[in-house]
Amino acid sequence: MEKEKKKTGVSRLFEIAGQKKGLLVLSGVLSAASACCMLIPFLSVYQILKELLEHAGDLQLVDRAWMIRWGWIALAGVGSGLVLLYASLMSSHVAAFRILYGLRIRLAGHIGKLPLGYLNNTSTGAIKKTMEENIEKIETFIAHTIPDLVNVGTTVVVMFVLFFSLNGWMAAACLLAILIGMGSQVTMMMGSVRNDLLRQYFDIQEQLSASAVQYVRGMPVIKIFGQSVHSFRQFYKEIEGYKDCALKMCDLYSPGMIAFTVLLNLVVTFILPVGLLILSGDPANLAFAVVYLFFIILGPGVTSPVYKLTFMAQNLQTIDEGVNRIDRIFSEDPVPAPVIPCLPDGYDITFEGVSFAYENRQQATRTQALTDISFTAKAGEITALVGPSGSGKSTVANLIPRFWDISEGTIRIGGVDVKSIEEKRLMEMVSFVFQQSFLFF
Repeated sequence: MEKEKKKTGVSRLFEIAGQKKGLLVLSGVLSAASACCMLIPFLSVYQILKELLEHAGDLQLVDRAWMIRWGWIALAGVGSGLVLLYASLMSSHVAAFRILYGLRIRLAGHIGKLPLGYLNNTSTGAIKKTMEENIEKIETFIAHTIPDLVNVGTTVVVMFVLFFSLNGWMAAACLLAILIGMGSQVTMMMGSVRNDLLRQYFDIQEQLSASAVQYVRGMPVIKIFGQSVHSFRQFYKEIEGYKDCALKMCDLYSPGMIAFTVLLNLVVTFILPVGLLILSGDPANLAFAVVYLFFIILGPGVTSPVYKLTFMAQNLQTIDEGVNRIDRIFSEDPVPAPVIPCLPDGYDITFEGVSFAYENRQQATRTQALTDISFTAKAGEITALVGPSGSGKSTVANLIPRFWDISEGTIRIGGVDVKSIEEKRLMEMVSFVFQQSFLFF
């Protein structure tokens, strides 16, 4: 049977959000209803303008009660929209916090089952950033982006339905300006260069987080010796790297963002000539004059939800990269637990034909560290492993407590394969003094 392909991108985000589907559907319905209510004032403005222009020659004929009634309708629309929006956000936040709680518990439990070698080769800052910031970004998507997406989508659709029902040509002019602006944004956000830079940005953030943790821990030493941040070279290097990457991202995004902002702010410039051309054919057309004025006043209003839609798309990119890093941890295989745990009779350590290679899944590399190693370290005796740097001495020590699992051969303690010893019991049996103690570089 073919293995099911794992979801990525937006589909993966919605898969996570689907754990609380009922609450999010409720949030979406309330958000759409809120958007419709918030558009009622626009309809009220149109009706009031129409009444004023129809009696522009004699304002005494204006139906003031009619105008006041539409004013109250507009107020009721805004009030109802705010109440529905509050209810929508409450539903989405409840869903988000429940999902995040479960996700953090599952991730922490999974990390606790991973080989210690994985944790040894992964910085504390990277795991901390994943557990806190990357998971927290999912809360932004579930609690804010989903209801905002429904709200913005409903607003744009309803407004353009209204626009096209009033005048197709001016509505098309407004839509053209928005599409050109969004096209410049999409072009900016696409491409392998942007994806590579975004991954680099996340990598640097993880490295900076790791260095910051070590720097804070070493602060007493820095103060005692009167050193500055420059003496902590690795931390300073990460800060400079973060600055350079942030500037590159600004340079990459700025042209498209400038074009997008300018075009959206010039919506009226697209509407004006089209309206003047139509009006010049029939200057006495009062009904069109009302519609024309309505487009001039409210046409730019459609750009606000479009702005929100674009910023949401940009946020989705960073959220997606954070989810990829969470899934990367989940994809790591935990240490297999023995089906039938065994207890060793003694403490002799025996290697029989052991071979081992370090594999990097991300870089698709494989480095052979040990090949067909066999020896016995007797209990109560001192066994020294001697060899040049990189010959595999530390690797041999790491394999005994199953920091990594070997690919070939067998490692036994007291005649029992270490893979058959329960993890807790194995940790109680093995003491380890690490040779690397990081403070300064």
